[in-house]
Amino acid sequence: MVVNRRNVLKAIGVGTLGIGSAISTSSSITATTDDSMHYHNELYGPHFPDPTIHRDNSGTWWAYGTNMDRNDGETDSQERLVPILKSDNLHEWSYVTEAFESRPGWTYGSIWAPDVHYYNDKWVLFYSLEPRPWDSGEFGIGLATSDTPDGPFTDHGQIIGDNDHAGGGTIDGYFVEQEGTPYLFWGSFQGIYVMELTSDLRDWQSATLQQVAGDAYEGTTVFKRGGYWYMFVSTGTCCDGYSSTYEIEVGRSTNLFGPYTDPSGTVLTDYNSHNAGIAQLTGNDRFPAPAHGDITTDDNGTDWFVYHAYDRDDQEFVDGVPARQLFVDRVEWTDGWPIIGGDKTPSLQSVQPNTADSGIIADGIYEIKNVNSGKLLEVANAGTADGDNVRQWSQNGCSCQRWWIEYVGGDEYRIINQNSNRALDVPDGSTTDGESLQQFAWWAGGSQKWEIVDNGDGTYRIRNVNSGDIVDVNESSTADGADVIQWPWTGNTNQRWTLDFIETVQPTDDGRSW
Repeated sequence: MVVNRRNVLKAIGVGTLGIGSAISTSSSITATTDDSMHYHNELYGPHFPDPTIHRDNSGTWWAYGTNMDRNDGETDSQERLVPILKSDNLHEWSYVTEAFESRPGWTYGSIWAPDVHYYNDKWVLFYSLEPRPWDSGEFGIGLATSDTPDGPFTDHGQIIGDNDHAGGGTIDGYFVEQEGTPYLFWGSFQGIYVMELTSDLRDWQSATLQQVAGDAYEGTTVFKRGGYWYMFVSTGTCCDGYSSTYEIEVGRSTNLFGPYTDPSGTVLTDYNSHNAGIAQLTGNDRFPAPAHGDITTDDNGTDWFVYHAYDRDDQEFVDGVPARQLFVDRVEWTDGWPIIGGDKTPSLQSVQPNTADSGIIADGIYEIKNVNSGKLLEVANAGTADGDNVRQWSQNGCSCQRWWIEYVGGDEYRIINQNSNRALDVPDGSTTDGESLQQFAWWAGGSQKWEIVDNGDGTYRIRNVNSGDIVDVNESSTADGADVIQWPWTGNTNQRWTLDFIETVQPTDDGRSW
């Protein structure tokens, strides 16, 4: 079943393919199907911020989160000491227990921002600890270990604190092992740093400390894919309820220690203001402030980002403050960059993890021919600019008549013109019947994503994810230059297309598809 999952309005679309700094917002999010192949966000409440995730050898996922009380003062709290969830499918979660039987003793305060990995036959838990009352003393990162993922975890004390170095913000650790050497990334709005740990993970090598991102960030996640290290960082305000501006930005580097650059080519150390870079996950009207998460991979090789966000329509509260709840969304890798949630915002509904999620046609370069006219879909006058018109024309061998069709998951494709390297797009996210189609640099919005539906007669209809309308030749014209528009499905031949495969071209080093 083909799903029209989101109604996304395009706010801005600029730049070249893969490096646009567009901002997408969703005016409404509604699910159009609820079958056994899909799940709905949010996944667990009422309160599970800063999730970290790891999968054991049996295939079970374990998630660990924050449950601290910032307003607790000097009295004890009912907060859970790192709540633990588990799931066999990554989208149905159940509460297990707390990671700790008692609070770590090196300072009295809340435990938060956990980071869990399996290392040297142990489950290792790095955690942040803040004193009570808030900001009354030194922040720091501690270590605990367990033989099993459900604990209890044995505390080994503080590894590093604010007083151990020149800066501050010593929270939000993230562990990485490279070629047998353990490292810890950390930092919160006073620079992101990396340092080498001792072999037992209980101390750090002071001479190895170096900065890898600016003061704009916290909540680091580091992930190796292909020839790149990707650093996912949170920016903005996390904890102001529905007005929070939290989001995810990403830099990549061929070296674990950087420099990490974002899709615009800017080095992350140059960002020192909230929300100044290019978001790869940002809020929408339903789900504000998505960020501070972790990444995992399912059995099909699909990557998933686990994070927290608010839900305006399911208003759970903790001590009168809106709860941050658990979300999971697919990561699409396009042009060498991660796009989370399909359009860089949290999805309400998505294809379940571990589902055989593949397109009905193979990725490749195609000529797209209208059944009624016999003419090809092309960019007018071989244009290469944003906003150039898409029309039909007799076959002439121009690369402007060839399109790279690429499956991006969840029944959705992007359709990129081979000549211009720009995407087939309904301008401004219009849902108006009769809107002319144009090309724009890829920005991952619903107006640039298409569902390809087999008509059962050797032809296909091409449906826009945002509007639900079909690619149509205006007024069933057979003339060269006739406008191509979107229109509701009628079944007429001017809405039926053949997809004539030309070739598959391997991606180039820059991540593009040709």
